Amino acid sequence: MSKQLFNAVGTTAKISELYALSDTDLRLQTEAIRVNFESWMHWHFTLNAQQRTFLASMEYPRVQELAEDLADCIQFRLFLSFTWPPLRPIGSKFVQPASTLVRTYNPPKGYTVTGELRIEIGYR
Repeated sequence: MSKQLFNAVGTTAKISELYALSDTDLRLQTEAIRVNFESWMHWHFTLNAQQRTFLASMEYPRVQELAEDLADCIQFRLFLSFTWPPLRPIGSKFVQPASTLVRTYNPPKGYTVTGELRIEIGYR
């Protein structure tokens, strides 16, 4: 898989690239996201110094929640979008997921997820 910039164009390209994978290959990617989100980001996106610092500073419970939401959304090929801040960063950076993901377990079907995930990246 190609490395993309972590911006609007790069994330759109990465989502398309992921969703084009076979179910087996996609499952490998989502497991990698769940196991080590930070490492997966470094392997799939070209991050600038500020992005690397922000990613490294994210607290464990928050980053794991984000990783699970991303992995579930990608695994089931659900709608996923990123909203980016204006070019004038002011204040503290934040990542705010808005998820409508619904996780269910049904014995005949197994684990399923429906809904969508929108991730806003901005400054306060």
